[in-house]
Amino acid sequence: MAYPPEIIEDAVGWLLPSACREEVLGDLCEQYVDAARYAGEQYIAAARYAVNMLTVAPRVILSQIRRNTDARVFLATSCAICYSFAAGSADSSLRDFPLRADALTLLRLAIPTLAALLVLLVRNGYADSESRRRRAITLDVAAAMGVAAVTQLVFLIASRPDLTLVRWCPSEGAVTGWLFAILLRAIFPPEMRLPATYRSLP
Repeated sequence: MAYPPEIIEDAVGWLLPSACREEVLGDLCEQYVDAARYAGEQYIAAARYAVNMLTVAPRVILSQIRRNTDARVFLATSCAICYSFAAGSADSSLRDFPLRADALTLLRLAIPTLAALLVLLVRNGYADSESRRRRAITLDVAAAMGVAAVTQLVFLIASRPDLTLVRWCPSEGAVTGWLFAILLRAIFPPEMRLPATYRSLP
């Protein structure tokens, strides 16, 4: 009986969240065996295995993201990160911070914020309730900060400083926003949802 090449199966397993890895790999293996049996050629079965993996893996990851993400916790995290970038773009007294946010200012804030939130969402999809620790939660936020910084570097290299944050510096407000994001993920880790009492509040 033909089985998927071990190196391909290991690569697919590395891409899948651990919570559903064995189940999905088992289904893909069964499909590979059936394809090899009826097609008679292993390379055809391998091609179908690759196609199945490319179609199944994104759906599985998105399903885990939806399952592990609480909307209200994520909204609070989004506000904390957005505040962090906004505070870091102003001076310590906030006197120079624009009172009227124009489209360009909002775009400058949105780019690193969305990049950081995308990292946290992906990490939610790979959250493992059995091994989740505060260290991992802190690393999630650190990775989000790193990707947000990369977006700023990319625009600077591309000679588009108009799309980067203005006068950003690690101010007290910026640090407070990220600390609040870490605190939220520590109290409400990705695999944990708010109690029904809080979800029912208007």
